[in-house]
Amino acid sequence: MAGKVIGKTLPVGFRGNVTRTPDTIISPHCNVGDAPIQFGEPVIYDAAKKGVRKVLSTDANAADLVGIAVRRIGQPYADDANGWYYKKGDVVDVLLRGSIAVEVATTTGIAARGDVYVCTGATEGETAGAIVCENAGSGRLKMPNAVFATGIYDGEKIAEITILSRSM
Repeated sequence: MAGKVIGKTLPVGFRGNVTRTPDTIISPHCNVGDAPIQFGEPVIYDAAKKGVRKVLSTDANAADLVGIAVRRIGQPYADDANGWYYKKGDVVDVLLRGSIAVEVATTTGIAARGDVYVCTGATEGETAGAIVCENAGSGRLKMPNAVFATGIYDGEKIAEITILSRSM
C-alpha cells in the first residue's frame, strides 16, 4: 500500500509482500513444478501432482490460477537468474485471498478495480507468469476474483492487487 509524506511518494512494497493483513488467507502448497517460483508470482494448482507450479505456455484454463506466491520470511533462495524464489519441492506460501504487492510487466491501462491478467508466455516476447492489466488476446489468462487495488504503481512497477475471494 503506497503512502505519502510531505511531497514524497513511498514505494508500494516488495514483490510478494502481503499489504493488508486483516483479510488474508495464506495456504501452504508444495512446488511440484520443475521451475522455481518467484515471490509475487501467480501460481497454478496442479491437481494431478497435488501442489502448485509456475504458469506455463500450455496453460489455457484461468480457473487453475489459485493465488500469488508470498514472500518468505527466513532464509530464501536467490540468484541472478531467478531473483528470490521457492525451489522445486519447497513448501510455497500461497495467498488465496487478500492484498499483495506484485510486479506488473506493463502498466499501460492500469486502473483501480481493473482486471488482472497473467501471461502464459505463448505470445512471443511475453514471459510466462508476468502480470499485466490488459487482455491483448491469446496467451493471457484473467485471474479469477482479482483486481488492481488502487491502480497506483511505483518506480519499480510494483502495484497492489487484491484477490477478493478464494478459488480453492
